[in-house]
Amino acid sequence: MLHWILHSPTGFTVLLMIGFMIIIAIYILPVLLAWSLESPYFLGITTLDLLLGWTVIGWIVALVWALVSGNGESFDEENP
Repeated sequence: MLHWILHSPTGFTVLLMIGFMIIIAIYILPVLLAWSLESPYFLGITTLDLLLGWTVIGWIVALVWALVSGNGESFDEENP
């Protein structure tokens, strides 16, 4: 299977698509965290991530902002 991935055009395309999806998921991680934590600054975090996320500093700032500005609840579903 490794030979197929590395030495065929289709395998390379599949590997490229999987890598691209992983990079996009990492890139929008601050947005997903802000949304899941119901941050009141969701729009600002999204704007910062989309416009300056390509710089590593902008992405780190958006990630920290998303983590700090959550509504204070955890991911647990036990509390009504």
